[in-house]
Amino acid sequence: MNHADDQRTASVGPRRAALPRRLTARELETFLVSGTALVVGLLGLLDVTGPKVVAAATLAVLGVITFELLTGHRRLRRIESGLRSVAGGLSGDSVSSMDRVLTVAVPGGVTPMVNARDIRLVGVSLSRTVRNHLDELRQQLLAGATVRVALIDPASSAPEEAARRNGLGAAAGGNIFAHRIQPTIDLLDYLATETGGAGRLEVRLLRFVPAFGMVLVDPTEPTGRISLDIYSHRPDGREATVTLRAERDPIWYHHFLQEFDRVWAGGRVQDGRPLL
Repeated sequence: MNHADDQRTASVGPRRAALPRRLTARELETFLVSGTALVVGLLGLLDVTGPKVVAAATLAVLGVITFELLTGHRRLRRIESGLRSVAGGLSGDSVSSMDRVLTVAVPGGVTPMVNARDIRLVGVSLSRTVRNHLDELRQQLLAGATVRVALIDPASSAPEEAARRNGLGAAAGGNIFAHRIQPTIDLLDYLATETGGAGRLEVRLLRFVPAFGMVLVDPTEPTGRISLDIYSHRPDGREATVTLRAERDPIWYHHFLQEFDRVWAGGRVQDGRPLL
């Protein structure tokens, strides 16, 4: 055997080896149906079998063909669904439900702040948030971090607006919210005293009720994150929250980072407190 024969043998071998793999279940079914129809047709043509047998076999073959058409449509729908999922993933619409994105906010929920150099808080009273993070805020200030806190001004009309949003009377409810803010301010005074000027603690008082609460941790860093609480017009016991990450959600992350800057610019420095 020469070299050319070896090449022909080598080329034929893989084709023969690949042939069984190409016979899928659907192709095998097609061959069987076609062969059955051919055999029954020849038997009827040669009068080997009776008309009833030929008719029954014909109906059986038609039934198989109909079934094949139905399963083909199902396969086509599955393929179409798969292509839609792929297209959605490529276009950024891979999230099928906002229920997977938004979760129920836990009042004063703990956000990791270890080793953070830039911490920013926005909220109505922030009483639980500051209380739950008090030790972490103290440690990070002692380590030289910058902490910025924006909450509503108890001396403005903001407490009354917050009371109205919570279904309370403006006058009495406003006093309630004003009293809720004072413990937060006292805790911030405590932090300023305890840290002895280490780091930088800044506070802005807002004459309006912010539309959302925010906890920003190292927001200008590539690993930064923003925890966003979306306030309801009339709270029903549940508030939505979502966490944005700088590397994963660049568009909306940048948007809410700018929102913090706008909220911060709209606040006033607390009178008579140079450290705050």
